[in-house]
Order: sequence, then structure tokens, then C-alpha cells
Amino acid sequence: MSKEIAASLRDFTRAGAGGLVIGLPLLFTMEIWFHGSLLPAWKLLLLLGLAYLVVLGYNSVAGFRRERSFAELAIDSISTIGLGIVLAFVALLVLGRIEVGTSLRDAAGKVALEAIPIAFGASVAATQLSGGGGGKSNGEKGGGKGKRSDRQPGAFHRLLVGAGGGLLFALNVAPTDEPLMLGVEAPPPLLLTVVGATLLLTLALVFYADFGGRPVARGDGLLDRPVPETLAAFAVSLAVALLLLWSFGRIDGAGVQAIAGMTVMLAVVASVGAAVARLLISGGKEGGREGGREASG
Repeated sequence: MSKEIAASLRDFTRAGAGGLVIGLPLLFTMEIWFHGSLLPAWKLLLLLGLAYLVVLGYNSVAGFRRERSFAELAIDSISTIGLGIVLAFVALLVLGRIEVGTSLRDAAGKVALEAIPIAFGASVAATQLSGGGGGKSNGEKGGGKGKRSDRQPGAFHRLLVGAGGGLLFALNVAPTDEPLMLGVEAPPPLLLTVVGATLLLTLALVFYADFGGRPVARGDGLLDRPVPETLAAFAVSLAVALLLLWSFGRIDGAGVQAIAGMTVMLAVVASVGAAVARLLISGGKEGGREGGREASG
């Protein structure tokens, strides 16, 4: 029993450390504090709900434990969000952004927004920062872990985790004025160029840069091919960008062209985040290279 407790503490320590590493930039971002105090409670709950779905999707192919029922998976994901909330509260308290005189509404808003990237980082770190090590618990479940890494995530999983990566990256930029300025000033030809460049970049990053273990397709579906998956991931990134712009009130009163411009510019950041996330849930190096040859062929 003591070994199980020690293993759980180690897992949560790893997850917490990784969560703070990923969430640290936003903990020092004034726009997040500002919008956390201003956003309506239902928008904050909506963003937290979407974050939970993304964490649930990622934990289904990674996460704290390898072999779980759906109920255990859901509980693990709730634990991840809860860990993000606790760490966000403590960090904001230490940084002086939450004080004795801070209203409950302002404190809750700031914590809710800051908890999202921390929860994503915790979910990623639970597996990706483990080093694939060989502790006793890993050794006892070596067969299960092997099966886990051999099984490539499906198209839905890749897009869901990609949405999480896009949300994490874009959340760093959405509250700032730069996407608004770039989107409003960009003429349509420039926006088309940006879209084309983003598609080429993410296609190369995920499928042809050979990072040694990328989420290449293993099935025969339409989305199990490099170009359709890249297009679908970009569509998801556009949706994430539009959602964040709407959440932060950036599109209120804006024209169609301005909204399209802001969405495309923010989707550049979201697309890179989605590509990185899809790389993180890939299988082993050998499987990635073998699958890459299949996808190219």
C-alpha cells in the first residue's frame, strides 16, 4: 500500500511540475488576470468544460495510469483539472494576484483561466516527462505499456488532442491586441498566403520533419492521410481561434472581414500548438518511421 501511495505522489508531483512549466508564461500575463476578472461566469465554465474534454481525450491515450476503465479515466481527468485549479490558486496567491481584499468572483475567474494551461501541462507531463523509465510499477506493467505504445491513436483522438494543443498555444495570444491588429490590417490576399503557409508548415512538422515518432496514420479512413488530417486539424484550429476570440470579446461589433482576419492570424498559433500536441501522442520511433513510409507511399 505504501508503494502505491509513493507512486501516486510521484505521479502527481511530476504532473504538477509539468503543469507549472507549461502554465508559467500565462501566470505572468496581465491580460489573463484582467480577462479572468471580466469574463462572465458561464464563459469561464464553458472554457473549463472544453478543457476537461481535451484532458479526457489526452488521458485516454496517456495520462496517470495505463490500464483504466472509462470511470477511472473520467476520475483521472477530474483530478487533473482539480490539480490545475489548486496550483493556479497557490501560484496566484504567491504572486500577489489574489489577496485578502480580492473578491471571490475575481479570484475564481483568474484561477479558472490559469488552471487551463496548468491542467494541460499536467496531463502531458504525466506521461511525456516520465522518461519512459523503468520503475517497478512500469516494469510490472511492461506488457501493458508496450501494448499502449503500439496502439496508434485514431483520427478523432488526434484531432481532439490537437484541439487541446491549439487551445493551449492560442490562449497565450488571444487576450492580447496583436491578433486583432494583424487581422484587421491584413488584406484578403495576405490572409490566403498565411493560410497556405500554415498548412505547409504543419504538414511538414507532423509528417515530414522526422522528429522520430509522429502520430502517423494507421487506418484506411480519409483522415488517416497526411493532407486530409492537416486540413482537418487546421479547421479545428480555426474553430479554437474563433472560440477564444469570442470568449475574450474580441469579435464584438467587428465586421466579417475583420473577424476572418483575426481568426486566421490566431489560428496560425493554434495550428502550431495542434501539430505539437499530435506529435506528443505518437507511438514509438520505429512505429513512427514505419508509419511515415506507409503514409508517404
